[in-house]
Amino acid sequence: MCGSLISDTGPGIPESELQQVFEPFFRLEKSRSRETGGTGLGLSIARTIIRAHGGDVALSNRAEGGLLATVTLPLEAANTPSREPSTAPERGAALAQNRP
Repeated sequence: MCGSLISDTGPGIPESELQQVFEPFFRLEKSRSRETGGTGLGLSIARTIIRAHGGDVALSNRAEGGLLATVTLPLEAANTPSREPSTAPERGAALAQNRP
């Protein structure tokens, strides 16, 4: 596994909502104004993609304030056959051959 840590110095997220923020259309900002934030899909989409690749993402509040996102991914994709080298010509090579 390999990992990546992303942190900020914002207000963090209430502990009771750390998992809810991954639900589609969930927004911490309760107003319906588009000026105060997005649609609530970003974290849901990110987690879906990361999990599809055999990894995970987790959020935690930092003791000094802010949020910490931890992303882990396997070094090799799970349950996927190894890729054999392609026998197809390079795109540039095919284009070069067609020039007069």
